[in-house]
Amino acid sequence: MLKRIALLACVLALPLAHAEVLSVDITSRQPWVGGKAFGQVGAYEVLHGTVHYAIDPHSASARDVADIRHAPLDAHGLVEYSGPFVIIRPVDAARGNHTTLVEVANRGRTEMDGLFFETEDGLDLMSPDSIKTLTDPTFFKLGYSLAWVGWQARLGPHEFGLDVPIAHVHSAVRATFAADDMAPGHRVFDLAANDFYCAHDAKQPKAVLRMHTRFDDAGAVVPRDAWRFAAATSDQKADARCAIVMNEPAATDAYFSLVYEGEDAPVMGLGEAAFRDFAAHLKFRAVPSEINRRPGDAVAVFAYGYSQGGRFLRDFLYRGFNTGPGGRRVFDGMLVTTAGAGRGSFNHRYALPGEAGNSVMSNLRAVDLYPFADVPTPDIDGKGHASLLDRARHDHTVPKIMYIISSSEYWARNASLLQTTTDGKQPVALDPDSRLYFFAEVPHAPRMAGAFTMAGKEAAYPYNANTDLADGMDAQLENLRAWVVDGMAPPPTIAPTPGSTLVDARDIKFPAIPGIRVPTSPPPLWQLDLGRAYASEGIISEPVRVGRRYPLLVPAVDSDGNELGGWRGPMSSVPLGTFTAWNWKSPKLARFGYISGLNGAFIPFARTRAERLAANDPRPSLEERYGNRAGFMKAAAAAIDRAIEKRFLLAIQREDILAKMGRNWDEAMRFDWYLGKREGTTK
Repeated sequence: MLKRIALLACVLALPLAHAEVLSVDITSRQPWVGGKAFGQVGAYEVLHGTVHYAIDPHSASARDVADIRHAPLDAHGLVEYSGPFVIIRPVDAARGNHTTLVEVANRGRTEMDGLFFETEDGLDLMSPDSIKTLTDPTFFKLGYSLAWVGWQARLGPHEFGLDVPIAHVHSAVRATFAADDMAPGHRVFDLAANDFYCAHDAKQPKAVLRMHTRFDDAGAVVPRDAWRFAAATSDQKADARCAIVMNEPAATDAYFSLVYEGEDAPVMGLGEAAFRDFAAHLKFRAVPSEINRRPGDAVAVFAYGYSQGGRFLRDFLYRGFNTGPGGRRVFDGMLVTTAGAGRGSFNHRYALPGEAGNSVMSNLRAVDLYPFADVPTPDIDGKGHASLLDRARHDHTVPKIMYIISSSEYWARNASLLQTTTDGKQPVALDPDSRLYFFAEVPHAPRMAGAFTMAGKEAAYPYNANTDLADGMDAQLENLRAWVVDGMAPPPTIAPTPGSTLVDARDIKFPAIPGIRVPTSPPPLWQLDLGRAYASEGIISEPVRVGRRYPLLVPAVDSDGNELGGWRGPMSSVPLGTFTAWNWKSPKLARFGYISGLNGAFIPFARTRAERLAANDPRPSLEERYGNRAGFMKAAAAAIDRAIEKRFLLAIQREDILAKMGRNWDEAMRFDWYLGKREGTTK
């Protein structure tokens, strides 16, 4: 307690906007993986504990936090909040590379494990010192320090989240759900268990439940006497504000939206402030602590986010949070990975950080909003002239940015809007300090190598398990560091070209493979009117108003059905089949544009010419392409060497990736699925 009081006195002696970290409590400091040494870097250590923050709600650093002025204050007129942190760093700072990489935890979990490195049992951010074995230690030989900090409020008490104050305000909020989300018997929907907000009270006479056939329809109102707010269980102690019960079971293909008055609102936007202020604490060291006392750890600070984390970083930049104390840039570089052109529901009243857009049935949320591109463009209705980077550009705090995307970002995350005007008609440039790397034929949701030989239980085709993007992340990070620290330009942007290899989905010219049904468009995206109070106060008027539909483009394909215009890593360069970003698993939701979320499909090549001819497959067989395993491995080795030369793989990865390619071949040879022969194929 005395330590924290001393730190508070130190903070209050400074302009608070320059020192929002109040104190840091370390609860554990242990050797990483038993003190194992990693090449010249040596051993690492892992520290975790709690960061305490205090922010002046009237300061410039708080102006973009929705509802901050309604938050309760401490005795000093400050808003206090706290959350966990984890740091993994070289024991000897001098042997590290003086760069700290801060990851945006995805719903409280790390996406580093399996993309930059790989542990045997999976890294849990709540118990990071439990890791005993690394199955891929490459990353730790490079000398980076790693850090995570809790940013997402409303996670569970034992999850890696953020504890934020509650503002005593309430207004309209919307929950959406399908019949499959209801229990028992399609009658009860538990708002709290599905991460929605409870009602302000159980009466709610003005609440409206609607049933929809499409996302953009007005919906048919369900009579108010046909449903009620109630407890989700029969337990008398259960909260009667946190579920609804219908008198009769819903139809199996029903989809609903519920607009009601929400409970007191947590100040969700403090998550973006926490991410900024934690990184600033490491980098600028205005308030000394045990995690920033070594000056060589964070000479350069990078941010990394995958999926939700990447969308978080785009929103973080849009709202000006990369401007830190004294107007200085907080993050020097960013790896914005698999975010597409979206942002997220992170910083407004009743924010829902877990919602991810129409492609995964998070319909009409404050997720995929204009502006999309790095440079100013008008919105689809001709109004506005804004860009994602306007605030950072004004403050001179634009970082070096690498947008790294998979095939799914075109098919499910609106990625073409990074490259075109909002009407889809004209190409637009990236910022000079940005690069875009499209990893062709890779799905959003990564799976382990060889998993493409396993059909998903709920999907029509085997899942896409192309790992080219994951294999390339260490190289991309090294390229970013060389760019920021050494001034060495990274590889040029690699992405399909609008009007050539980036086209309307109806024009991709997919091969006529028997039994394969190809979508005619990505899930739809519309311009949304969130109401007048959204921009000024972060309050959404529900239901939102739907405007014009944005044209979305996707990569064209070659004669195999594999994508053109992107970077092809080893698995894509030496393919064992056709990799797609789409699949089919829920016919009753097809009317909403749902095409299996983010898994993608793998449509294997026939193994022999005879097998191909019997299946009437127009694509050459593995036998015709490579002859045998030796021929395949020779082609794989050449592809790996080419990727190393182009700086998309590291030389120290060569043998591991080559061995993985061999295992993929062996799995493909044992796999008995080929066209027309596998149960579940869509005819």
